[in-house]
Amino acid sequence: MKLVDKFSLWFIAILVVITPITAYICYYNLERNINKAEITRLKEINVITAEHLSKGVTTPAVSNSTVVTAVTGALPESRVQVAIKDVYDNHANGMISLLTVNSYFDIQGRHYLISSHNHIPSAKQIYTVILDTVFWKLLLIILCVAVTIRLVSQRILHSLRLTMKTIQGFQLRQKVQFPVSGTREFKELNGFLQKMTDKAVDEYVAIKEFSENASHELQTPVAILRNKVEMLSETYISEEQAVLLGDMQNAIEKLSKIHRSLTLLAKLENNEYTVSEQIKFCKIAKDVLAAYEDRIGMKNISVKTCIDKSIMLKIHPVLADMLMNNLLGNAVRHNVQDGSIEVVLTQKKLVVKNTGLPPVMPTAELFKRFKKSNQCSDSVGLGLAIVKQICDVSGFGISYSYKNQLHILQVDFQPKQKGEAPVAVPDHLAPALA
Repeated sequence: MKLVDKFSLWFIAILVVITPITAYICYYNLERNINKAEITRLKEINVITAEHLSKGVTTPAVSNSTVVTAVTGALPESRVQVAIKDVYDNHANGMISLLTVNSYFDIQGRHYLISSHNHIPSAKQIYTVILDTVFWKLLLIILCVAVTIRLVSQRILHSLRLTMKTIQGFQLRQKVQFPVSGTREFKELNGFLQKMTDKAVDEYVAIKEFSENASHELQTPVAILRNKVEMLSETYISEEQAVLLGDMQNAIEKLSKIHRSLTLLAKLENNEYTVSEQIKFCKIAKDVLAAYEDRIGMKNISVKTCIDKSIMLKIHPVLADMLMNNLLGNAVRHNVQDGSIEVVLTQKKLVVKNTGLPPVMPTAELFKRFKKSNQCSDSVGLGLAIVKQICDVSGFGISYSYKNQLHILQVDFQPKQKGEAPVAVPDHLAPALA
């Protein structure tokens, strides 16, 4: 729900709650004041009529609704009595209130009852008028709010929309400039975001420069170590020395793999692989399968494929190749002799199934870095971490399951929520993969 709609609903809700209260107060005050004013007027008529009687005027009544009656016996304790009752009025075709004021006077030793009455609006009539007024008032306010608040919000919230658009397009590779706003709160927000993004860009540039320098400097000693080991292996060495040199060579190659993988992960996290057009992913999948034919043949693994034609995806070509290489390489590396691999590629998903040892790894660690089932294997434990990062960057979802003695990794090209890449794995175990 938009911010302007929330403000509108809150305003209307408060108005709906407050209006009946104010309507009742208005009704109470209006009825009381009408009765009070009419009672005062009728009392005054009675007093004037009594003055006329005391002066011996032949027609003492001031109003046609005033009746003078002689009273025998003692006067009541309360000299002024007010009575209100509802009566039916043929002219008004409804109920009205009849207000009667009875005043008792002692004039020249004789007792008189002077009674004046008048018809006033009944409580029901007043209530009906106020209710109609409140209804039309509420309806008019709601219509005005619904129409005008959007017109006003377009002007007031314009700078906020520009700020949101700027944040959505923010990238660490370059600084951004937030719009100028005349609203104090938006001005403070833009100032805070400007400082935060500038700091993020500066820190990113510093970290990137450090990473590039470290990567460059690390390549040199690794290359020297590799050359020295190769030169040493060409000299006369004993069998024990040959084993040690082999271990050194493996360690150097592993270090080189870790270096390349961490550099790749850093680039993925920094969104350096931007893409603006779609590629033919089915061709990449077939090329990667062809490249793994020799390794598949060494383990005598049977391969079954079901690849649709013209699978177009919006993903960087380099990332697409890495995604297929890591998934297929993982399926081959952790497979068993005379095992099987099944690759299914459709417009909606990519599924890679392979035989292998039962799952032994906790689910929470499945796609983490440097996590692998067999700590003695030649894997560096970054393959699935790279796959997960590629899926996150590309807006894909990835999930794992183990069914019918098969490890199943599935990449959904159209996840349920845009940008979400859930890891749906069993609660007890995760695969012997990584």
